[in-house]
Amino acid sequence: MAAPQYELSVAEWEIMQVIWSGTTPLTVREVLDHAYPNAEKAYTTVQTLMNILVDKKFLRRKKVGLVNFYSAAVSRDKILRKSLSTLAGRMFQGSFGAMASFLVGSAALSPEEIQELKKLLDEQSGGQKDA
Repeated sequence: MAAPQYELSVAEWEIMQVIWSGTTPLTVREVLDHAYPNAEKAYTTVQTLMNILVDKKFLRRKKVGLVNFYSAAVSRDKILRKSLSTLAGRMFQGSFGAMASFLVGSAALSPEEIQELKKLLDEQSGGQKDA
């Protein structure tokens, strides 16, 4: 079995977000209704995208009667890690620190977000404090 490709289009991300948010396998209709409640995409478009995601090994498909049910074959965290690694490699010479610095400097953070980042950095460094 070939390893999955970790590049997702915007539309594929939208579908995967719905799949990851569910606890049970979903049909094309369920994904369509959840991701595009105002009929922004056609049923056949979503069906085609989901079948592509099966081919790319992001989704599993199981037929029950006449209906296909889809579930995630790859975790959201795994895809995020790989996608961010690719992004860091392309735009920050592979440096996650440089990417994090850019992201933190690019937007105003709430006090809660700053506190959460400090907590994560403390955990990452083993709780070491500056002298």
